[in-house]
Amino acid sequence: MASFSVLKELDDLNSLEKQVNEALLKASQGNLIPKPISLASLPLPQTPLAEKATAYAKSCLNLEVFQHSMRSYYFGTAIASQHFPHFNWDHHTAYLASMLHDVGLTYDAFALSGMSFEFHGGILAREFLLKEGASPSVSDTVAEAIFRHKEMIHVDSSATCGHSPEDVVLILGTHLDVYGAFAPLIHVDTIDDVVTKFPRTGYVDVYADLLEEEVKAKGFCTTAQLVQSGFLDKLKNNPVFAKYDY
Repeated sequence: MASFSVLKELDDLNSLEKQVNEALLKASQGNLIPKPISLASLPLPQTPLAEKATAYAKSCLNLEVFQHSMRSYYFGTAIASQHFPHFNWDHHTAYLASMLHDVGLTYDAFALSGMSFEFHGGILAREFLLKEGASPSVSDTVAEAIFRHKEMIHVDSSATCGHSPEDVVLILGTHLDVYGAFAPLIHVDTIDDVVTKFPRTGYVDVYADLLEEEVKAKGFCTTAQLVQSGFLDKLKNNPVFAKYDY
């Protein structure tokens, strides 16, 4: 039987998803209205490790996907800072996860491993961070967030998965940028500021091509399920970003 402390910890983790769902419900009812947030007010870690992670991401990713990584950080940070500051998430760790979450989604990475890109990418990120002097705890948290960043925050708040705060921030940012999820939790002016600084030029086609190439290279990857379920249509018809993409 699980101890009380373990059950309490699991309930605390599951509560993060429940709170996101509650916020979305309030937004749909008009009881939660996001405010504009300037990029300058959002913390951008500038530690030596953050700078190395940024350089590593730039060396792995093409420009379109790197810009997605930056937008994901700012979107996730904007939503979490405004609505969920009590999640006790670490900005520095969340930044590292955002920078590195797609390092497995490259043609070079496809040739190195048959694992789904989020799993291979999480391993690559962990190895990189440990080599650069990050603690095992930070490296593991980043890897776990990358492993799980394609997971959903369930609409049914009873179906929870125990995401960490850094998982949630990465999911909020990436899912918004990729297919428009969580848009009710962010002001349109904030979206405009982020996209102006980190444009989406060419992003949709480049990202769709990479996902399709991964499926060709590794037919049993988790992306195959997404592609078969029509995910590319959601990517290419993202209503939140249509004015920027086309």
